[in-house]
Amino acid sequence: MYDLLLTNAVVITMDEKRRVIDKGAVGVKDGRIAFVGESKDVETAEAGEVIDCQDHVIMPGFVDAHGHGGHSAFKSIVENTSYWMPVMTHTYKNYITDEFWYNEGRLSALERLHAGVTTGVCVLGSQPRCDSPVPAMNNAKAYAEVGVKDIVCTGPCHGPWPHRFSRYTDGQRQMSEISYETVLDSLETVISELNHANNDRTRAYVAPFGAVTSIDPSAPTPADRCVKLTEHDLCQARDMRRIAEKYDTRIHTDAFGGMIHLASQDKEHALLGPDVHLQHCTGLSFDEAQIIQKTDTHISVAPGMRQLVNRTPVIELLDMGVTVALTTDGSMLTSGFNMFDAMKRAQSIFRRAMNDDYYLPSEKVLEMTTIDAAKCIGMEKEIGSLETGKRADIIAINLMNPRLMPRINIIDTLVGNGHPSDVDLAVVDGEIRLKDGKAVGIDEREILLKAEQEALETAERAEHLHPFAWPKKKHWGQTKMYFDEVRFDLEENRKDGGHY
Repeated sequence: MYDLLLTNAVVITMDEKRRVIDKGAVGVKDGRIAFVGESKDVETAEAGEVIDCQDHVIMPGFVDAHGHGGHSAFKSIVENTSYWMPVMTHTYKNYITDEFWYNEGRLSALERLHAGVTTGVCVLGSQPRCDSPVPAMNNAKAYAEVGVKDIVCTGPCHGPWPHRFSRYTDGQRQMSEISYETVLDSLETVISELNHANNDRTRAYVAPFGAVTSIDPSAPTPADRCVKLTEHDLCQARDMRRIAEKYDTRIHTDAFGGMIHLASQDKEHALLGPDVHLQHCTGLSFDEAQIIQKTDTHISVAPGMRQLVNRTPVIELLDMGVTVALTTDGSMLTSGFNMFDAMKRAQSIFRRAMNDDYYLPSEKVLEMTTIDAAKCIGMEKEIGSLETGKRADIIAINLMNPRLMPRINIIDTLVGNGHPSDVDLAVVDGEIRLKDGKAVGIDEREILLKAEQEALETAERAEHLHPFAWPKKKHWGQTKMYFDEVRFDLEENRKDGGHY
């Protein structure tokens, strides 16, 4: 007897043979997939609940291998600025309450659930918020309530050390100088308490901000500046390796051109290898791509227009056999946690970059958001495909709308015209968390309003956000934005505890 039986759908398995079953069914027992095959073979089977999925595609839930906790609350506040990173970093480090991470976390998880993402990485803040275990604990609690698998990522932010952070007690800001050693203690607490928590729906990965600490953490660095690892580079890599090995977990960090070359100089502790996945990787040189291939390091990338200037060598890496996942990089105005959009953007951008319209066929980008993404985060034996024995993370996509008809070349259709609003069923570990397009077991309105309140209170508290949240100038009738005031003063905000 099955606990849940989904029948009469087009089943995209993403299994080793990449089977697509026209009139297929998926059976679930004890949170795992117990049957994948034709509906006629389970017509007489007993089940606790049977859902007729006629006119639907059933497939594995999307795996978003990189996103940021916090961004969901700010996507409509900080926009149209070249100072995005310092503005957000200063906000996360100095103006966020502990409760923010819970309220934003529920909003983030809810958005992912509606988008068909059943497993998502959450790097806490723009640079990881690392001074206390509380942000990670609250983020994990939020995701567990919504029912989406959460990979909490935290670790040392960019130096120098000690580093200033603020916490709020009874509405009063308390600023503290936090040492590097305190951050390591906080990281160990997070990993030890959260990895495999919440019935293993929560994982915790070691996530320093950047594979190397001594060069630009957010952009490629020219080769003539990538000469030698510093003592802190070596120390941090050693500490990250030690903690990951102690708790048998993985490492996730950002990397850009120059970092891979430098990191590889540390033969013993380099943040490279099959237990590591690196996000972004724009501006990599060919020799760095070879290092990634030789070390079996996994790559995740959020396709964006900047890839046309400094691109990740996605096509070359794929041709070399490297595992590459497509990610959202977090919720934002342009796309949100929209994996359909990530697939479309990847095709458009990398085809343009290669000057060839035949790269990244739809089947490949679907792999890069399911089974390849699962491999990227080290979970390919558990999720990413519909196979007997795997955890039952399943979504159903409603085909009954004009964008997705006729039902010909179904994978091309889903990649080209699919949208999160088409996902009307989501199952996580065999438990229905979204049904008929509505979250199950939670109050969506309460989550949305609490997150909105948290965002507004943060914007009001942080004066540097006022010009972004409530701009004085509108741009009706203009073809370009022009500004008549300084919206963010780096020097002034450094005095207020800003570190970038």
